[in-house]
Amino acid sequence: MNYTLKQLIDCYRSDQDSNFPKLHYQVRMKHERLLARLNREHGSQQLQNVRVRTLTAWYRSWIADGKIAMARSLIDRLRELFRFGATMLEDRDCGRLFEALSELRLESSALRSVQMTAEHARAIRATAREHFGWNSIALAQALQFELLLSQKDVIGEWLPVGEVGKSELVWRKQKWLRGLRWSDIDENLILRHSVGSSRRPIKVDLRTAPMVMEELELYGPRPQSGPIIVNEINGWPWTPAEFRRKWRLVAKKAGVPDDVNNRDSFPAGMIVGGPDRARISQPMTLKRIDYSLRTLR
Repeated sequence: MNYTLKQLIDCYRSDQDSNFPKLHYQVRMKHERLLARLNREHGSQQLQNVRVRTLTAWYRSWIADGKIAMARSLIDRLRELFRFGATMLEDRDCGRLFEALSELRLESSALRSVQMTAEHARAIRATAREHFGWNSIALAQALQFELLLSQKDVIGEWLPVGEVGKSELVWRKQKWLRGLRWSDIDENLILRHSVGSSRRPIKVDLRTAPMVMEELELYGPRPQSGPIIVNEINGWPWTPAEFRRKWRLVAKKAGVPDDVNNRDSFPAGMIVGGPDRARISQPMTLKRIDYSLRTLR
């Protein structure tokens, strides 16, 4: 069959053997936006007429405004589309184009060198508590910084109720998953949690995390269950967008440079603690070590 790019995208979205429906919700939504752009810009293109020169022209148009990361993301989506078409649809043009993408010379984005310091973390914690009264943001910052946890692993995420995963917290047809719960901490202050998209198990002695211990002491008696990080305004776990917005207000008031983001609490590639980090036990798989080495290059 002589597919257009639009027809290939439609097959990729709907085929039961495609990886697309199996992606995590947030990843799927991100990829959906990229696929929509490909469809909008080049959906009518017949794949049999696409050559290396064609792909090169597309790529050049995407990086013309300096958005190298976006251009690479679009190329990655094309690569996945052509891989699917070559393997599942057994389409020769898809196989040819999958190989053609290896001929493209892609620019690399500069590695992010900004890091959050312990001084930044302390300033954010103090400002969140003392100026705004947002103790949840102070505790979240301590957990992220000392335990090397991503924002999502600390505050959780809200997903449509139809997505995979069970939760007793349902609000506006969405359910809360993944974030830290008080039940993750035992009587000896050992925290056990599964982190990352792979749900990698970690074990942390919170007594080796002084910032976290300070925030827990200010918190008072610990509940036995429920989310640890809760929005003081509505009593529900934070939505990521609102947490980021409020965190930026706190960081600005605390004098933290604008180029330091909340995601910098978790340095890319770090797999072991440093002088300002807690003692974290986690499986050191080859995949995890390889990721660390790649991100530190």
